[in-house]
Amino acid sequence: MSERNAALLRGLSPADRIIEIGPSFGPIAAKRDGWNTTVVDHASREALVAKYAAAPNVDTARIEAVDRIWTQGPLDALFPAAEHGRFAALIASHVIEHIPDPLGFLRSAARLLDPGRGVLVLAVPDKRWCFDLLKPPSTTGQVLAAHRRGAVRHAAGTLFDHFAYSATDAEGRPGWGAGEAVPTLRLGGRLEDALAVFERCVESPDAPYVDCHAWQFTPASFALLILELGALGLADWRIEWLRPEPAVEFLVHLRRGRQEFASAEAREAARLELLRQVLLELRAQTDWLVPAAPPPAGPAAPALDARLAGIEAQLHRLTEQQLPPVLEAALWTRAALRPARAAWRRLLPLRRGLARLRRRGQ
Repeated sequence: MSERNAALLRGLSPADRIIEIGPSFGPIAAKRDGWNTTVVDHASREALVAKYAAAPNVDTARIEAVDRIWTQGPLDALFPAAEHGRFAALIASHVIEHIPDPLGFLRSAARLLDPGRGVLVLAVPDKRWCFDLLKPPSTTGQVLAAHRRGAVRHAAGTLFDHFAYSATDAEGRPGWGAGEAVPTLRLGGRLEDALAVFERCVESPDAPYVDCHAWQFTPASFALLILELGALGLADWRIEWLRPEPAVEFLVHLRRGRQEFASAEAREAARLELLRQVLLELRAQTDWLVPAAPPPAGPAAPALDARLAGIEAQLHRLTEQQLPPVLEAALWTRAALRPARAAWRRLLPLRRGLARLRRRGQ
């Protein structure tokens, strides 16, 4: 077992009842390895084998029997009510970014998992290091809007953005390690193709499903989503741990019980800190993708140096010659006005009485 899969399965044993969603040809808690796993996928094993038969570097023998086929509707509806609250873990690797209604998914997971020890295990693409790098992080408001409209298909605008702004490197690779050299990027599709997908889109439960990355996250933006959904009383989850990986993704364990704060001010401070962290994460991506320009060379360099030297001399004169007299005058004025301010405060009762007399005279 890889170290990554061992981290995702931390705290679980093969005897635990587990649901794994969309494992396809890369199961984490594989039945063949003795795990007590119920496999949920969008098609049968036979259909998945046919889908990946011609795909390079895919071992279709690793595709396991699918126990529940999920195409739309609440995930928990696939299981009888007697099984709700009976599972120790729900595993979804590179799944949540595809789900039309992430809030509905989080609520279904809460119904299926043991409320005391159940863990929601996620591997989530880090949008900075995959083909989503040109898209902004998704927001809580967008997740709420998808849930309010009962999304079971991706919105036309979401599909347009996916096909218009996804990017690969020159060889077609969809992801990179954070420490890799900057790839030569190319857009995944033409603008006209994105518009064609948009115009064909029918946001109806009966329409054909068109898959895409509907949601983009950095580690901090995902943590912010979970905090805000919990703070609003809309989802009862907290992050137990979150671990960025060297390439493409971050790993998460979620537990029941939203994050609690000592006060509303503490909660807002935590939100602001996560928003700042998102900016730092995006800056790391920008610094990697668009390295800082080197200082100018050649004929322009001496002229720039001369201008900087002139600015430095002006600041020096202001600091050494002009600023001290200004500060001295300000301090003298403040000291001179101190008696007048004290006298004005002593006259406060008289000023209030005069004000009352003026109001009566009106």
